[in-house]
Amino acid sequence: MDADLLKNKFMPYPDYLLERWKNGDYSMLTRSNASNYIKEILVHKAKTRPGKRFFGEAYIASRIDMVQGWYNSFKWLTADKWVTGDGLEPRFEKPFHVALMQHIGKELLYNLQAKAAAFYNEYKEKCMEGGQHKKPVAPDLWVIDKNGNFIFIESKLPGDSIKPHQIAGMALIKKHLEIRTQVAVSIINLYPENLDPENLFTEFYS
Repeated sequence: MDADLLKNKFMPYPDYLLERWKNGDYSMLTRSNASNYIKEILVHKAKTRPGKRFFGEAYIASRIDMVQGWYNSFKWLTADKWVTGDGLEPRFEKPFHVALMQHIGKELLYNLQAKAAAFYNEYKEKCMEGGQHKKPVAPDLWVIDKNGNFIFIESKLPGDSIKPHQIAGMALIKKHLEIRTQVAVSIINLYPENLDPENLFTEFYS
């Protein structure tokens, strides 16, 4: 994917906010201007799987401007149910499906899934992780800004690295959704504010 299309960014975070998050204090997110959907789903997930999980997504969401926004770990680039709307759980999946239909639309989503399937069939040997083929996936956050533009963000904490199937998902989204609106895709690498990000992430981006 062209480096001009996929932005690789760095964002510092204070250590005390990570410690608060790990201890069950989610006020960093709940008191922010993030969307109610992002607040609810990330707090729910953090309570279910406590620790540093979901801190990165929550911190980024609390620091960026948005009119609307969603966190997702859903397979909406490849699973039929996101086109049909069948079999969705009510709390988080159905509202996300409503957003897909409202802002992307059934026909465009169907076409995007077809492109994702074609990509996977041709390049699945390049999308291996843990000995398994991985289908393209969407980034962690989908935000709509005040101008109606789409912003897709993949969050990475120190020790995390971007995977081929994640890059594939971002490339497909960037290429095939821009017929609807302006689309930006980026990886945001989070790092403790007292450390040098260049040295911290060298092993992943050398």
